Amino acid sequence: MGMIMKEAKIIGFVLLIIAILLLSGCTTNKNNNPPGNQNSLDSDHDGIPDTVEITLGTDPFNNDTDGDGVGDLNDSTPTFVDNPPAPSSGPTGFTIQNILVENNYDEATKQAVPDHLEIVLHSTINKNISNITVYYVIRDATINKTESYLAPLKGFVLKANEARSIHFDAGKLPDHFRVNPNSIYYTNVDEKIFTVTVNAAGYAAQTMQVKKDAGSVEGPD
Repeated sequence: MGMIMKEAKIIGFVLLIIAILLLSGCTTNKNNNPPGNQNSLDSDHDGIPDTVEITLGTDPFNNDTDGDGVGDLNDSTPTFVDNPPAPSSGPTGFTIQNILVENNYDEATKQAVPDHLEIVLHSTINKNISNITVYYVIRDATINKTESYLAPLKGFVLKANEARSIHFDAGKLPDHFRVNPNSIYYTNVDEKIFTVTVNAAGYAAQTMQVKKDAGSVEGPD
């Protein structure tokens, strides 16, 4: 029964994409959709035009929006990780010192910056920690919707005994990683609950939950 439901969800999602493509006039052919037509632009080459990704709530610059290893075109839940990773185990090597999802502040420029997910990690050992993965869940009870994302922190190393922030935004600076700009985080003003789990190979996973108050919508910085 579970396999049948899974296949039905995939078929339903594919049919939804086809319907949106037809309604938005995004189907392509040599005569009516020449190169450069913005309706056919597919920045991440996942088979879903950028304009349709906005409607679906997926990331037009990431062909696997939720990071679960299934491309958006073939994923019946492209903003929800169906099989989240098991928490890493071992001794405590780090803690989550803080999580910010609103009222963010850039220490470098001494200015407020747009709301985004910021996680402050604190190493508690005299050893560098790498192979870190962040799994975070966003729950909006008002519209009864939950999104989840899996993000390996490629190239990030938490050095011995240091406290260091990682940011999920446009992903253009060191220690900054790409976020889905069409997430419910950015598309409505409802109160939301974030649950963040940080895994690191060989060390005990750390989890923290934080609430974002209802308020204005801000895009990723």
